[in-house]
Amino acid sequence: MTDSIFFDDLYKQFGWYDSLFTPVIEECSKQFFFNGFNYRLVSISTNMNVLAQNDTFFVTKVKINSKNDVYIRISQEAINVILDKVLGKNNRKFELTEVSELEARIITAFNDSLYESIKDNFSVEPHRRYNEIVHLTYYVKSESSDTAAKFIISMPKDILNPETKDTTSAHFTDMDFMDCLVDANILIGTTAFPVADIKHLEPGDVVLFEKSNSSEMTLLMPDSEIKFKIKPNSRIVEPYDTATGIGGVEDNNMNESNLWDSIQVDMSAEFDKVKVPLGELKSIEEGLIVDLCSVYDNKVSLKVSGKLVASGNLVIINDRFGVRIEQVSQSNPANSYSPQEGDRAPETGNGEDFDYSDFEVEEKQS
Repeated sequence: MTDSIFFDDLYKQFGWYDSLFTPVIEECSKQFFFNGFNYRLVSISTNMNVLAQNDTFFVTKVKINSKNDVYIRISQEAINVILDKVLGKNNRKFELTEVSELEARIITAFNDSLYESIKDNFSVEPHRRYNEIVHLTYYVKSESSDTAAKFIISMPKDILNPETKDTTSAHFTDMDFMDCLVDANILIGTTAFPVADIKHLEPGDVVLFEKSNSSEMTLLMPDSEIKFKIKPNSRIVEPYDTATGIGGVEDNNMNESNLWDSIQVDMSAEFDKVKVPLGELKSIEEGLIVDLCSVYDNKVSLKVSGKLVASGNLVIINDRFGVRIEQVSQSNPANSYSPQEGDRAPETGNGEDFDYSDFEVEEKQS
């Protein structure tokens, strides 16, 4: 199994390998065969089995110290591409099992020349055993042919000397982008909410979020959640006695409820996608108290399991956030199931149709 950290490093270094080896290989080919071949690096890997699958290779092994070798593998198809260009088009397809002495000398000489060209990039310790092997897979193509075929250079990873460069000074500072707007999701709070109350939400009702704090919100990022302090907006503060109550549901509605309506589900309050200046995001990152005046005028969405149930305006009641409902979603996830034409009725143990009223709570007789 390939080590994931090593794999990530290879991916990041692809451009470095390409810039280091490809020009050298192209120059070597030009001097050995003259012009006419194109080379492209297509893979850097530690898994040789995948690269060599279904291919036959002419292999040149070069010993670099007493314990390690560099391998140059040219596939049978790549040799066909090279020989057709060098010796002229041949009706006989090249087969490694029937290689002639001239053909073998040409390929071996090219591999030796290729190694001499790339070895200046190696730094080998005489008696060290290198365990990590990197395979550079190239495709070679003749300019006069549409056929492309692979060859592979395999070498110990640690004999390479990556070039280090000093980073250039930044041309811009963070201050240059403070006014740029970015999309963000902001969680205001959550609360446990009875299904019955969700069913009876109406415009004008106020939902109070028990798990909220008027001086704190949460920034929702793709890979993390960041709590941050804010300055409460005094213009949205309401006295507790002006609120219509949680959901605005009267007690007599509960007399008609059933077992399922009494179940509480988690409801969250989030701003719809808002535009937040980078300056405010930077303040959040630095732990400063943020004045989120840019988001207070945005609508707040009430969601259950990610589904929209209502939307409205943000209010503050007794140091907690609430939402005054303006619009209730027509497709409410808390509504009871309505069978559609063609649906199969749920089966019960006695064969009777499922009846939602079976689960209603009966009033206790006095």
